[in-house]
Amino acid sequence: MYEVYTVSTATWRDLARVDPKACGWKRTFNESAGGQTAAFALGDPSVRATSSGGLLTPVERCLVVAQDDVIVYAGIIWEDDYDRDTKTLSVNHEDIWSLIALRLISEQRDGTIPSWVKTYTGMEYDTIVKRLVQLGTTGTGRTIPINYEADYSGGRKRTYNGYNLETVAEAISELMNLPGGPNIDFRPEWNDDHDGIRWTLRTGNMNPDNQIIEANLSADDSAVKGLKQKRSGRERATRVMGVGEGSGKDIKVRAAAGSGPLVLERVEQAKNIKTLDDLQEFADGEIAPRNQLITQHSMDLDVTKPNIKNVWSLKPGAFMRWNLVGDPMISAGWRTQSIISYSGEITSKWLHLELQ
Repeated sequence: MYEVYTVSTATWRDLARVDPKACGWKRTFNESAGGQTAAFALGDPSVRATSSGGLLTPVERCLVVAQDDVIVYAGIIWEDDYDRDTKTLSVNHEDIWSLIALRLISEQRDGTIPSWVKTYTGMEYDTIVKRLVQLGTTGTGRTIPINYEADYSGGRKRTYNGYNLETVAEAISELMNLPGGPNIDFRPEWNDDHDGIRWTLRTGNMNPDNQIIEANLSADDSAVKGLKQKRSGRERATRVMGVGEGSGKDIKVRAAAGSGPLVLERVEQAKNIKTLDDLQEFADGEIAPRNQLITQHSMDLDVTKPNIKNVWSLKPGAFMRWNLVGDPMISAGWRTQSIISYSGEITSKWLHLELQ
């Protein structure tokens, strides 16, 4: 069902098939999916013949997981760990967010970086995200093949200063977390020649096609199992202090208040915000989702069932509509939630979904 490859991180080509005995992978949006692991049984001569010789070298190779010849995940190999007794090589890999976290947005990357400044005006946040990613992926040795959406004009403005030493991941995460800020997803796919990979940068609406997967957990032939519910108040706040540009007594600060049984105060940084009105909007946007418990559900979906044709047809941000009756903790009825992440293992037919 799954195929696993690696490509060169120098060219994003040089495609080579490898043969792990196990390989976990995860797709999400708005943040890194975190480290995943693939295991290779090098005691098997057939595995050793295809999964060595530099095809799994940390930093130099990117692991690619495909289902029915369609890419569902790609992650940079950052570490490997070899156990001689079992002759097992464990390879740790992580998605493209881990790479853009190591790319500065400044075009001056030497001692002159404090003087660098870039201002974007007359566009939406989505297009500022695009520009920031382009800054981090342009130049000798910095190329990452990415397809972009068209530009969107609008009334947004942002100025970036080199002295902040921001990475692409930091800069776009700040925009993503603003009120009205876009969701952000890097979707891996084959290049046009099918001998390497690229990513498509998706911003804004993560489910423009209104994709819905439906499951009745109370049915005998349900395609899902393992429903879990988690409620958390760790991110709740009754007051948010938004901190913008400046330092010392000149630092810009605005506050937003909510309500709750306990006083819970948080400080949120937004160093690229330069006006008090924008900073107030930022603080107001931060308090709104923090004024309630966060409830998440998770479940496992059988990908061999007809709910989805293949994993490629599933995008982070798609909707899951599910029904449950007769449970002592979870209320009965149909509900629709967004799929904020999904993960798999090449040896399993089950796909783990995280819903919110």
